Amino acid sequence: MIAYMKKFLFCIPLRVGNIFIGYFCIVHGFGNVWIVILKFSNLCKRLIWVWFLQSQINIIAGIVLLAVTFNPHLLNYMLPIQIVVKLSSLIIELVFYLLLTSSDLSNNIMFAYSLGSIIINLYFVIVIFSFYHETIRA
Repeated sequence: MIAYMKKFLFCIPLRVGNIFIGYFCIVHGFGNVWIVILKFSNLCKRLIWVWFLQSQINIIAGIVLLAVTFNPHLLNYMLPIQIVVKLSSLIIELVFYLLLTSSDLSNNIMFAYSLGSIIINLYFVIVIFSFYHETIRA
């Protein structure tokens, strides 16, 4: 059984944590696009397309989360949609890292980046899910 969190990082309320997560998703999505353009332009077109798709879905998830956090009347029906969008972004990200490891362009820095990104996204989904259950009970 999942123990619901009352705080984000055990010191910040969940609503403020969701605002941080929303802005982080938007900045992380644009950062991914910037990294692809500057550093990884030598990747094949399929990998670049999947990375852009994941970044765009991540940006959409951040925008939906900010809209839900700032407009509480959208909470009941938009937050589950945001969770599904975030999970689909995570699935596409996992597919991208799987395709990247099948090519010979992977290195230790990309491995560390992918592992950190997957762990952060899973933690964000848990925080958003906890926020959803916290507000449903209230």
